[in-house]
Amino acid sequence: MEQAPRKGRIFYGWWIVAVCIIVNMLHAGAAFYAFSRFLPTLLEEFQSGATVIAGAASVYMLTVGLTGPLAGKLTDKYGPRKLIVIGGAIAAAGFMLLGLANAVWHLYVFYLVVGIGMSGAGFVPISVAISNWFDRRRGLAMGITMAGVSLGGIVIAPLTHYLIIWTGWRMAFVILGAMCAVLIVIPIMLVMRTRPEDVGLLPDGARPKEGEAVPALARVPDSPDSNESSNPGNKSWTLSMAFRTPSFWLLLATFFFAGSVVAGVLQHEVNILKDMGIPMAAASFALGLTGGIGGLGKVVFGLLGDRFTPRIASILCIALQIVGLVLLMMTHTTAMVWVFVFVYGFAMGGWLTMEPLVTGELFGMASFGTIFGWVLAAAAVGSSLGPIIMGAVYDASGNYTIGLITFLGAYTVSMTSLLLVRKPKLANSATL
Repeated sequence: MEQAPRKGRIFYGWWIVAVCIIVNMLHAGAAFYAFSRFLPTLLEEFQSGATVIAGAASVYMLTVGLTGPLAGKLTDKYGPRKLIVIGGAIAAAGFMLLGLANAVWHLYVFYLVVGIGMSGAGFVPISVAISNWFDRRRGLAMGITMAGVSLGGIVIAPLTHYLIIWTGWRMAFVILGAMCAVLIVIPIMLVMRTRPEDVGLLPDGARPKEGEAVPALARVPDSPDSNESSNPGNKSWTLSMAFRTPSFWLLLATFFFAGSVVAGVLQHEVNILKDMGIPMAAASFALGLTGGIGGLGKVVFGLLGDRFTPRIASILCIALQIVGLVLLMMTHTTAMVWVFVFVYGFAMGGWLTMEPLVTGELFGMASFGTIFGWVLAAAAVGSSLGPIIMGAVYDASGNYTIGLITFLGAYTVSMTSLLLVRKPKLANSATL
């Protein structure tokens, strides 16, 4: 057993949340939101179409997606600490290499390296860590943790704009890499612990009953009405069992289509607004504000997941995203831009919180990392296609109208899949 952290008024799980917020800030800010600001500069630098340049971001997201199942399996086996430290170091190296890019294919190769690193320092190990440390307040803790993604948007995206202006795009990539090395690797090494039982604590800061020992390697308990509790002869889900349920594939479809839209809109948001006549600085601020408002959405929808169920909160979340997309399609004035930013940012932010919560609601915690790795893979593959689709439409038509209409259809499929999802029963898993 590891040495227990010094006891105090603050439950140590909230320190786990704090360092995970920092990791999420760099994961999303440097590797995702910042690319939208790099895009116009890279278009000028390499004199290539939006489809080609946006493909580098798609390579990153595809890499994160395809390595998600492996990241989940490694997290379940070795714990999140080792994976995040190694992944953060690899991502830092990838960003620094991007500063040396002299051809478009260099962008693809180096974003591949960043993707491998950010898969390790990403949502799978972070979600496992938070789910281990919290049970009753899991939705709130997950929402606060995922607010780090929004912090990345509101802090890193505008910072990237000024780094490019002050130091050039090459040095901007190098600085982002240095930030990953310092702000991911060091805090995780100092603070991260796999689960509370390893250090003599219980989830949520609960106190053991008098005379009761804290199990050293106990799993975070599932909710009282979980399948594991109601099926004593078949206690927990495995990946192969989940594969045989319709709910698993509907869940993949839900996140695949929603992921394609969110990534497609956000990666092109600066360019979309620029084409509307919004100045580049204001467009970059709007992107950051979209992410920043998403932080509020993450916390609110996390609370809703605790209050009701993650699935119900997710249905509301995607419905608001549809409203936001329609507002963008109807935007003709600067004022409407800010309405879109608020509505879409709030709803989009909540969606990331819902991914691990819905997965845990349906399939429990026993193989959470492995199962969630596949769910995240579906979302990431969809996210990798979104920017390419939007870029191809823009190159072919000179505007984003057809792409936005296509994405509205993708949201419709995502919502339909989510409405059809039901909590599967372990007793039937062997025969499905």
